[in-house]
Amino acid sequence: MSHTETAEDSDGEIFEDAHDSPLEQRISDSIVATKDNKENGIFSLVPSRVATFPSPSQPSSTSQTDAICNPDSFSDLFRLLAPSKPANRREKLPFPRDRHSYSLWSLLKNFVGKDVTRIALPVHLNEPLSFTQRLVEDLEYYELAHKAAAASSVSKRLAMLAALASSCWVTTLTRYGKPFNPLLGETYEMVHQEGGFCVVSEQVSHHPPITALHVESDRWVFWEEYKLDIKFRGQWVKVLPTGLVHFMTKDDGYHYSWNKPHSTIHNVLFGTLWADHEGDVVVTCHSTGEKAVVHFVPYSKAKERYRELHGNVFDEKGEVQYILHGAWDKGMTRKSRDGTGVKEMWRANEQVPNWERQYGFTQFAMTLNEPEETATCPTDSRYRPDQRLLENGDVDEASDEKFRLEEKQRTARRLRESRKERWRPVWFDLVDDPDTKTSYYRFNGKYWDAKLRNCWDSSPDIF
Repeated sequence: MSHTETAEDSDGEIFEDAHDSPLEQRISDSIVATKDNKENGIFSLVPSRVATFPSPSQPSSTSQTDAICNPDSFSDLFRLLAPSKPANRREKLPFPRDRHSYSLWSLLKNFVGKDVTRIALPVHLNEPLSFTQRLVEDLEYYELAHKAAAASSVSKRLAMLAALASSCWVTTLTRYGKPFNPLLGETYEMVHQEGGFCVVSEQVSHHPPITALHVESDRWVFWEEYKLDIKFRGQWVKVLPTGLVHFMTKDDGYHYSWNKPHSTIHNVLFGTLWADHEGDVVVTCHSTGEKAVVHFVPYSKAKERYRELHGNVFDEKGEVQYILHGAWDKGMTRKSRDGTGVKEMWRANEQVPNWERQYGFTQFAMTLNEPEETATCPTDSRYRPDQRLLENGDVDEASDEKFRLEEKQRTARRLRESRKERWRPVWFDLVDDPDTKTSYYRFNGKYWDAKLRNCWDSSPDIF
């Protein structure tokens, strides 16, 4: 459990229990579809309960309705998917990280200024997680999502979402292993019993690499399309995420989105690796026009404010409602615009024992690649052999498997090209988002139906 505010605080914010009812239809039929807006041809989410906030003059037009079950049926779905007994989470990896001696310069000197996403790096530079799993760490402090959904105002919700958007960078302070590049069609699922949410991710594009993520609880939906540009300039690598993160509350259908800061990894070739994040993260409520802005203070030689965060929550008129402050490796607080009522929204978890030999993983990250006992999609990252071999300390065999899998992927691509076939993701569909004026991959809701039937006929053979 991470260090965040309790379920009930001095503002009276408290979680409501979901109302349970029998699952009377298949999952694909339990979706709450809504009124047909004939003017713009879009569907709006009809709240399954009374809205917490006054209805906005311009309701959010983003539709997740093809992917969202209402809270009642989700509760039943979660009971079907969740393990029958509490999970006994592992506290360390099967094998400590091997201490390799290698020269990054000899590996990367010919790639300066080129597309780093196309470089096949040695397996000992990897950590035993795929990016389909690593992306789930954006919700390590998932209590913030629960608190945001239960907030008594849009302003408080924006503050919580700003904290959530900032919390996912804490692990970059001491963690520099590269996640495995997901194979095209690779997936990951998680039914997080303690957190009460379900996760599905899929690698929907290989070049450019794009990972789609969908997370759902009984009160909220979180979705993300992660794509990025990378600039390699010798001693540093700059990572520029270009996708957006989204959050929607089921009670009222309010839609929020935010960007990610730019990241720089320093001393790539010589010296000690370290990471820096900079820029403004803007969390927007598309339903009301309110927003939060968090500034990631960039590194400077003085180092006086390195890792610092500061920002504000603004109402629809642009007036400050809350002041935000913290550090991306420590935590974040909020206070009223007059400087009173300071509240700690999140605090970084303590590192696990012997974290250096555990790839710098947190306790949450340690659980992501645990073998799954229940029926799981055959493209799930847990079944990826090179990754499992690395986790078990078989580096040489992992390297051979990594090469085999990459060759298999190239062969499959050439076959599709010869047949003039176009790759289509299985669990996500490309759609337009009228709120952000962008296209993104939306979860199509078919995954959990396939899991309950244990029927994976549509899954490709990638391993």
